Amino acid sequence: MRKIVPIALWLMVICFVVALVYMRGSISDSLRSGVSGQSSDQTASDDPPGAAFVDVPWKHLPDVERFQFLDQNGEQYDSANLTGRPYLVSFFFASCPSFCRDLNKRLDRLNEQLRKEDIAFVSISVDPKNDTPEVLNRYAADFNATPDRWAFLTDQEYKIKQLGEQVFQVVVDKDTHTDNILLVDKWGRYRDRFKWDDPYDMKRLVKVVKDVAAEQDPPLDQTIHTRNVLAGYEQPDLNLVPWVREFHLTERSGNKFFSRDLTGEVWIANFFFSTCPGICKEQNTYIRNLRQRLGDQLPQVVSITTDPSTDTPEVLREYAAKFDADDRWKFCTGQSLLIKRISSEFFHAHASDNHHSSLLFVMDRWGKRRGSFDWQNAEEEIAMLKLIDELKLETRPQIPVDENDHSEDEVQ
Repeated sequence: MRKIVPIALWLMVICFVVALVYMRGSISDSLRSGVSGQSSDQTASDDPPGAAFVDVPWKHLPDVERFQFLDQNGEQYDSANLTGRPYLVSFFFASCPSFCRDLNKRLDRLNEQLRKEDIAFVSISVDPKNDTPEVLNRYAADFNATPDRWAFLTDQEYKIKQLGEQVFQVVVDKDTHTDNILLVDKWGRYRDRFKWDDPYDMKRLVKVVKDVAAEQDPPLDQTIHTRNVLAGYEQPDLNLVPWVREFHLTERSGNKFFSRDLTGEVWIANFFFSTCPGICKEQNTYIRNLRQRLGDQLPQVVSITTDPSTDTPEVLREYAAKFDADDRWKFCTGQSLLIKRISSEFFHAHASDNHHSSLLFVMDRWGKRRGSFDWQNAEEEIAMLKLIDELKLETRPQIPVDENDHSEDEVQ
């Protein structure tokens, strides 16, 4: 009898421990699968428990802006030279004794696994004060890394934080920098992210990189299965947006208009407000006449009000009808602060309530401003239409050069 009681107690303890482990695992998985609103039924059946994945249109993936840092040879490293070539980005610092060293050993193995692929590795220091090019050169030598294939980069701290936190949306502090390897595809889109110490994710990385390297054309109409769960996400608090690189507005139909939905198309943008008695009406009359002259040869037009308090979707519907606007001519409204920021940060133009730029802005197929034109000037109209025809023929993103940029926008 005395032997039975201890055995029963031990059985109870074992059951309790097993139940506790199971509960903790279930809670952890639930929390991780809920990242950014990800529900468990959105995770593919072959994904590991708790991994957050989303399916998003490729066109909603964010651009990685051009960056210029110093490499391990002390020479300028320009990401523009990576156009047409996928690359993997990671963050580290040279004096890290374990974690970063293990990360770079993993990258070294990936470099060997992917040796037949035309890709690049970009490792960026989060400790630029100590990680000089000389330090990085010695560090890179441990992996036989050369900048043409595997670059170790450093520069001013603010530039590194801007790239990491604003573009890739990851932590880049020395004490808590990201443990993800970030994939940029050959079209310059932030494609996916992978945990370097997760065997499943490393296996997935190799497959995804090979698939991306094999792409011959931008996958404009494809949906991407990715861990980049913030792709296309609308930030509700503008105070958390350091720079407007994309935008959501409300179209006159009442539906959301997302700038990235026009990826793959050349488009024209302008600013106006419905109660404007002069230049706005004349400009929109010009656009209407131009559309009648050119028909489908003219790209979509996006007209953004600078007086959203007055220009509700209902008002914009009545206003658009005066210019015979169809679905290829959007009239958009939204928060006043957002519109001001869209104007200055996205279009590099002036806009405030009843005063705004009166130029037409030509955007390329990748959502980059490529020209601004005075519609009242016949020669500039010819130049604008010529640029539009050229942009339609582009098959991959280019480094934007705004040859028709006006140093001082005409403001009305």
